[in-house]
Amino acid sequence: MKNLMLAAALLLAFAAPALAQDGPPPAEDVMAMVDTNHDGFIDAMEWAASPAPIPFPAEADTNKDGKIDLAELKALFAAFQSGQIPPPQG
Repeated sequence: MKNLMLAAALLLAFAAPALAQDGPPPAEDVMAMVDTNHDGFIDAMEWAASPAPIPFPAEADTNKDGKIDLAELKALFAAFQSGQIPPPQG
């Protein structure tokens, strides 16, 4: 759960400009930003290279294939938006 909270914080960090306007950014925007090889997945190496150096959120990888796809990323956003993951402090 701690990694999911950190992942939510990372997603918010990516989206600071969008949050100031209309709430969380679309998962598609975050995927496009982090998926540097454009294969439709965020793997641990891409995650580690992202702006916030936190551990890969393995809990978000629900099919346990070692990468996060768009559906899993959207589920992570939904968990944050529904309050299942508390908002990051700071």
